Amino acid sequence: MKLFSHSLRIITGLLLLFSGFIKLNDPVGFKIKLEEYLTVFQHDLAGSRDTLMINIQNPDSLVNLNFSRILNNETSRTFSFYTAPWVHDEVRSDDGTIKSQYDHTTFYILLDGQEVFKEVIKKFTVAPKKYDITVKVGEDLILKKNITIYNNVEVKTEDPINLSQYKKTPGFISRTLGGLFPHALILAILICVVEVILGISLIIGWKKNLTLWLLALMMIFFTFLTGYSAIFNKVTDCGCFGNAIPLTPWQSFIKDIVLCIFIVFLIILRKYIVPVFSPGFSSGTITVFAIAGIIFSIYCWFFLPVFNFLKFKIGNNIEEMVQLPPDAKEEIREFKFIYSKNGKDYEFTSDELAEQKILEKPEYVYKTRLDKVVRKGDVPEIHDFSLTDSEGINHLDEFFEKNEYKLLLVSEDLTKTRPRIMKKIALLARDWTQKSKLQFWGLTSNSTVEAEAIRHEFQLEFKFYFGDNTTLKSIVRSNPGLILFKKGVIVEIWPSTDLPSYKELQKIIK
Repeated sequence: MKLFSHSLRIITGLLLLFSGFIKLNDPVGFKIKLEEYLTVFQHDLAGSRDTLMINIQNPDSLVNLNFSRILNNETSRTFSFYTAPWVHDEVRSDDGTIKSQYDHTTFYILLDGQEVFKEVIKKFTVAPKKYDITVKVGEDLILKKNITIYNNVEVKTEDPINLSQYKKTPGFISRTLGGLFPHALILAILICVVEVILGISLIIGWKKNLTLWLLALMMIFFTFLTGYSAIFNKVTDCGCFGNAIPLTPWQSFIKDIVLCIFIVFLIILRKYIVPVFSPGFSSGTITVFAIAGIIFSIYCWFFLPVFNFLKFKIGNNIEEMVQLPPDAKEEIREFKFIYSKNGKDYEFTSDELAEQKILEKPEYVYKTRLDKVVRKGDVPEIHDFSLTDSEGINHLDEFFEKNEYKLLLVSEDLTKTRPRIMKKIALLARDWTQKSKLQFWGLTSNSTVEAEAIRHEFQLEFKFYFGDNTTLKSIVRSNPGLILFKKGVIVEIWPSTDLPSYKELQKIIK
């Protein structure tokens, strides 16, 4: 039993050390994951009518968004989306056959699960229709729609919708969880440091009772989080090992259950756990690990992760990773048409409708259509990277077209960038494009209006393209970050705290 106890202690301790170190290496990534959990619980545990949710239902579109954290403790939010491509809709032709076309998209607002606003946006024949949605929260809860129609003429209208009757003061839990968001980075670092401390304490046998019971409490908490995510499908990746070893919620939950069993055994067999070092040396070791963990994490936050486990890392060919291989399996879908006859529903495929001449039989009444995935197709390793302009056109092929160096500026939120950094970027972009005659691209998740305002404020001589906020966070852990490409291959990455000069870039590309 003594050997079993020692083995279990070392395995558990090393696992905690590895998990803590991986997350300390990428504190911004763990902060993002922590915010996901806070968002989930803030929404699920909110009091009645605490939460306003905006949903843009636009399958296969450039943007498919579900904003579930718009609470009364926020001042305002602005979202942009485009209505093209359109929702797959059924149309009956003159000969009676059913054809499909993309005809509309739907924008609606839910408050505490109750629909308070809905609008079906019809397709325009010339160009897509753009919506800038602003939700302002204060004494009055107002939705303002700024609609722009791209058809050579820009038309803007404002249509305020007063949602004040739905306003309610957030409950204690909602306010508490909402108050943690500004401190998510500090919380992320502290959690990781505690994980490292408990791991090393378990290995060297320092204060075994305190270590084991703190470890038990921590694992009960983590098991609850992963179990909740797995059962209700809330957070698709727990972030236990960062991006180094992505785990599904169920894999994370099973892993935590196993660790809980390990800890139960260790508590039962704790008499076999003896200190490896003297109390003074053990305390010093714990202190060194704690300080080193904090310093290492701050370094990785200020610059970039020392070990980059993201898909956008130096040496990766992004052009290849966004494409499917030639032998990739295609997705197979099957359309089932539901017709009702004498109160009973029947399913038919398109061929069966024609063979049985269902459309000619008035006793069959059409109800709906089901779109079933018969076989899932392969997806590119990177499937969510896009460079979309203000009209909804993706310029990714153009970005990879030329076999030359190019710079890509990535900013998840331009409004949070520092003026000094933007001035340096403006100078760098001007030298890069004018002296080297090479391309400089900007990518952000801000609205067109915000991006244009920043561009004019700092006289940026390059165009901004648009992508999903979550995707941009997974490209580079800095706001903004700068990436040097050679065609589709990443040559170098810089955070905003360590941007290169034009002379440094010249040395790299030569």
